[in-house]
Formats: sequence, structure tokens, C-alpha cells
Amino acid sequence: MVALNPAPIIADVHPLLEIGLGLSMILLCMLIHSFGMYQVMHRFEVHWWRFARENHEMRRQVYFFYLVILILLTHLTEILSLALILHFMQAVPDLRTAFYLAGETYTSLGNGDVLLPLGWRQLAMFITMSGLLTFGWTTGVLANIVGKTYDAQFASVRDKPTSTPPPSGNSEGTIED
Repeated sequence: MVALNPAPIIADVHPLLEIGLGLSMILLCMLIHSFGMYQVMHRFEVHWWRFARENHEMRRQVYFFYLVILILLTHLTEILSLALILHFMQAVPDLRTAFYLAGETYTSLGNGDVLLPLGWRQLAMFITMSGLLTFGWTTGVLANIVGKTYDAQFASVRDKPTSTPPPSGNSEGTIED
């Protein structure tokens, strides 16, 4: 277990202040995530038509990869913002440990090898809620993008006229035994 800074800015905080800070951290993550997901969806909607008509599958995949990188950067920005708050509060000894703690809590990894000081432990719950909400949101965005991508890619296959089935020899349309 990592030795934590024994003197955070406020060692023992009133639970309502801790809850208020935790809710503020969730709102900050939602704000960052909203901006990031807007950028991803906007870029997808504005530029995807070019790649949907593209004959080169690799260009479509590279563009999709670019959108996934934007999503990843959004999550990393959220984790960094949470880490900066923890570091500013002096709840952890350094920024690297704060980033690790925020990341493992945000992703619900929960190794438990780094803990917040006793007066601030509820913040971990709020960091985890932030991660759960944002990963759910990300899943929705990815499902939307993947669905539209596959619809565009396979539209030509679906829109082809189907050939008529060969005649069965039965002119009345009944099934022969």
C-alpha cells in the first residue's frame, strides 16, 4: 500500500462538504464528457458521408479509429481533472499517485492499493459513479456510430433486388408432399 500524505488540506471534513465536492466532481466529468461526445458525434455526422462512400475500407477504419481516440482522450481528460482535484486537496502525495487513484477508481478497477484519507473516502464513490455514467454514455455513442456505419456500409447489399425463387412446379402455391 502506498503511504499517503498525512496532512491533506482538510483532514476531517463535514460529510455534506464531501458529498458536495463529490457531486461537483461528477458534474465536472459530465461537462467534460458532454463536450467530448458532442465533438465525436458532430465529427461523425459531418464527415462520415465521405467515408461511407469510400471504396477503401482502410480509410473508413482509420476514421473510426480517430473517433475512438477522441473518446479515449475524453475519458483521460476526466481522469486527469479528478486527479488534479485530489492532488490540489493534498489527499495523495503526488500527481502521479492522484492520476493512478482517480483512474483505478473511475474505471472501477478497485485494486485498493492506494486509498484516500479517512475524511475523504466517500469521494471514491463519486469518482466511480462518474466513470459508470460516462462509460454508459460512451457505449451509447459507440453503438450509434457503429450502427450507422454498418447501415451505410451494407446498404448496397440490402438494397439489391432479390431474385425470384425458382418455380417449384406447383402452380397453385401449395406445398407438395
